Amino acid sequence: MPKADRPAQPMQIHHHAPADPQPAMFRRLLVPLDGSRLAEAVLPFVSRLADVGEASVILLHVIEKDAPTRVHGERHLTNVQEADGYLTQVAGRLAGNERHVHYHAHEVPVGDVAESIAVHAEEHGIDLIILSTHGEGGIRDVLWGSIAQQVLQRCTRPVLLVRARLDDLTPTFAPQTIMVPLDATVACEAALGPAMALATSLNAQLRLVMVVPTADTVSGEQMLTATFLPAATRAVLDVQGEQAMNYLECLAAAFRSKGVPALAEVRRGETVSELASDTGEHADGLVVVATHGRAGLQAIWSQSVAARLLKRTRAPILLVPIIESGGAASS
Repeated sequence: MPKADRPAQPMQIHHHAPADPQPAMFRRLLVPLDGSRLAEAVLPFVSRLADVGEASVILLHVIEKDAPTRVHGERHLTNVQEADGYLTQVAGRLAGNERHVHYHAHEVPVGDVAESIAVHAEEHGIDLIILSTHGEGGIRDVLWGSIAQQVLQRCTRPVLLVRARLDDLTPTFAPQTIMVPLDATVACEAALGPAMALATSLNAQLRLVMVVPTADTVSGEQMLTATFLPAATRAVLDVQGEQAMNYLECLAAAFRSKGVPALAEVRRGETVSELASDTGEHADGLVVVATHGRAGLQAIWSQSVAARLLKRTRAPILLVPIIESGGAASS
């Protein structure tokens, strides 16, 4: 039977017992800084996370080999003396409220800043790396965005990406809701533990969201089936939507049983467009997404949900590496 003439098959949601969400606390925060105002956009987030999690903070500057003195009109630290002075000043600003703030300037100039950040994260047992990106184009975004990308490829630690503002407004970090996009796979559930920990410490509500395509937005092989068997495809997708809601409700109930407010929502359409719209409609203050590690992370910055969503929302995005049982990030 020709492929297009076959009956539409259910686009299966994997049936498994959803993981019991366990909180993943962030006790040690690594904050790479290059001396620019854009990089400092993370500081309000650092302060809040340090306070609610009683976390220690390590400010880091890596001396870049042959670095320019200014990039995109912004200051760029180029030597150890300048870096030490700058980090001392920032540490002083953060050290209130009994926060434990340390700083370190990597003295030996390196050609691979991202690799150095990743090595420091592993050596110091870091629980979370916090980086800024503004996504507005220009040299600064290319360089700093590229570093964020490469850190994700080299490290198994979660990375929080904060969208810097180009105006003079100081951002705050007091999310009322935290969105967790899911796809009903065990791998994607890696985001649940960190999301639960943050919702608890920040007194926020979790929103568990899954996007099921419509007949007009299916991709891959399903497009051909949808073209020739549109009614059957719609029926299959409706069933998938019901399965998705049952799955999300099961997870939400598990969170609520632990005292964490949680809601389930299924949206229909193209994944990134729907997630971006959903984030805007609910004014989410944070998005938590599980991602594949190392080689697999190439997709995050080309066509994956996380990368495209970052371009479509101003909400900070926490990327949680999917770790295999052997301890390595999955590819």
